[in-house]
Amino acid sequence: MKTPLDLEALNEASRLLIGSHDFASFGKPPQGENTVRQVSRAEWIANGKLLNFEITANAFLYRMVRTIVGTLIQVGLGQLAPSEIKNILEARDLTRSAPPAPAHGLCLVRVIYPSDQWSV
Repeated sequence: MKTPLDLEALNEASRLLIGSHDFASFGKPPQGENTVRQVSRAEWIANGKLLNFEITANAFLYRMVRTIVGTLIQVGLGQLAPSEIKNILEARDLTRSAPPAPAHGLCLVRVIYPSDQWSV
């Protein structure tokens, strides 16, 4: 994006995602699965002229990260108050969030499995 984003507002809103929440407003589950996820980290980091969004959770819903980023960008542009993230989460309604950010900016950095899940 060429329009500057408010890093402080982005991180204020991102902190509201941390914890165990129903993320139905931000993604779709596999068939029959619930939408509660545990986010342990959600942070925007300035990297020169770039902003990186890093998020860690126990699992993600389909399009969850892209939809979170799309919604947080509205916060960074001043179109949405950071506190609105809480209301969007509580609504449990996918129509309350912004459209997903484009996939071409998404980069999976690491996948961690519990050590007891695999035996050698």
